[in-house]
Amino acid sequence: MPTPNATALNAASAATASGPALALAAEGGAPDWVQLLPAGPFIRGRDGRSFGLADPVAVANRFRPPFAIDWEHAQDLRAPSGEAAPAAAWVEEVQVRNGQIWGRVDWTERGRAAVAAREYRFLSPAFTFEPATNAVVELVGAGLVNRPNFDMAALNREEHRMTPTLLTALGLPATAGEPEALTAIAALRTATNAQQTPSLEKFVPRADYDAALNRAVAAEARLSERDKADHQAKVEAAIGGAVKAGKITPASRDFYLATCRTAEGLAEFEKFVAAAPSVFGETDIGRKEPGPKTALNAEQKAAAVALGIPEAEFAKFVAVQAAA
Repeated sequence: MPTPNATALNAASAATASGPALALAAEGGAPDWVQLLPAGPFIRGRDGRSFGLADPVAVANRFRPPFAIDWEHAQDLRAPSGEAAPAAAWVEEVQVRNGQIWGRVDWTERGRAAVAAREYRFLSPAFTFEPATNAVVELVGAGLVNRPNFDMAALNREEHRMTPTLLTALGLPATAGEPEALTAIAALRTATNAQQTPSLEKFVPRADYDAALNRAVAAEARLSERDKADHQAKVEAAIGGAVKAGKITPASRDFYLATCRTAEGLAEFEKFVAAAPSVFGETDIGRKEPGPKTALNAEQKAAAVALGIPEAEFAKFVAVQAAA
């Protein structure tokens, strides 16, 4: 009932309902949830009146269950004169959805039949409001009408008949209706948009990634070539030094080059050179000798061949080792 500083409003009007929000489907039924108030902050009627609805949550919190949905606002128009004003349904619960106020409905048998048969297509809310500001205070009822004053969702739209397959895909219970489905779809869209617009702190455009990768690969290739050149220079210096010191012969150069292909091989060669005696003097390299002063046995000849050292020079090495 109206509070002392508020007035009850019969929101029905003689204006004809029209517009996309009121379009009816060819088939329909009595929905479990119905729209009780449009979204604010202002709701305007076709009769020219306007009411404030800046805080729909506050209005919903004043809900006192249950209140009746009657026929043509009979509670306000007929009941005061003692005439019958039966209920077509009872609103058991209200929710705020996108600024609109919706109610969960328990239909009477006659009310459900009338809505399913499309004898009535819309609801018209009844509420109290502050006369000074026209701000909505509390919902007190609603009436089945065919000419609503406000732009309200139709009662028997086809959209209310959600298929079980769709509800399952959206993760909703079988009792869910269009409002729940629309809320779930909006959440999916928000999640999809978030995935399509990833954070730049975690992701970079593919073109930038490819460019950075190409630069890294090119830099790594240049570094590898430089390392190879440095290694080759060290090998040349080590083998050249060993030849000059008379520790290996020029004829065995290719053998030691192959041995020093890796850093580990070079390290082993350097250790070998450091420990080896200077057998072939720089002035002796290439000098023709009349022949080996020491005859080589079969194993020594095989070793000379394996090392790539002429038998005469290897014989000198054997002689030095024997003398030592």
